[in-house]
Amino acid sequence: MSKNNLTNVDYWNNLWDHNKFKIAPQDDPIRKWLELHIPKGQGKCIEIGCIPGRYLAVFGEKGYELFGIDWTQRVTQDLPDWLLKCGYSVGEFYCKNFEEFDTKDRYDIVCSFGFIEHFTRWDNILLRHANLVKDNGYIIIETPNFRGYIQRFIHILLDKKNFNNHNIDAMQPSLWQNILILNGFEIIYCGYIGGFDYWVELQDRNFIQKVALKLLMRGKKYLTKISFTSSLFSPYIGIIAKKII
Repeated sequence: MSKNNLTNVDYWNNLWDHNKFKIAPQDDPIRKWLELHIPKGQGKCIEIGCIPGRYLAVFGEKGYELFGIDWTQRVTQDLPDWLLKCGYSVGEFYCKNFEEFDTKDRYDIVCSFGFIEHFTRWDNILLRHANLVKDNGYIIIETPNFRGYIQRFIHILLDKKNFNNHNIDAMQPSLWQNILILNGFEIIYCGYIGGFDYWVELQDRNFIQKVALKLLMRGKKYLTKISFTSSLFSPYIGIIAKKII
């Protein structure tokens, strides 16, 4: 693990080893966000940190040839095999550390979902994304919103192990916007995605945490009726930008 990375390959292998691949459902807020802003096309799309591929498959539906990089062991066979079975056009998949990834190829879409916030120098990772984009191509970045006060409270109280694997300094879309504008991108969307929602990962919890989580989950069906976006509680942050030089 590099000093810049808050996780390691074992963490991701354990998380995705037994995952069943499936496309993001129609009501997924990130999928709806992508479908609203990204046109159908015949170019190349690469996802950075592409396992489990649920959003990469959305670009397959739109007609793009799919590429990916991840350092988990299922990226070079399991994921492309599944995408091929779905009928999508599939290009190269790389089992590499993105910080060491070097290619002369450039892509019409460069995207990542829940990736840059796992790095201390997240700005360097964002620039690595940007450098892979063709002229007139798109960069798409999404992270969870653990920085918003309500989301932060929930995750520190009930999901601290998962929270510690994320750099909340990276969860500031205005900073992403500034970096991309300076590097020749036009901003299409920058902000928060989805109404109130939350999730937690598996971890050991004490009795009080278990009770609090149970009550929170019982109230979820009412709380998730809040449909407007807010930096305080929206579950996701996203930016879409087009390279204009």
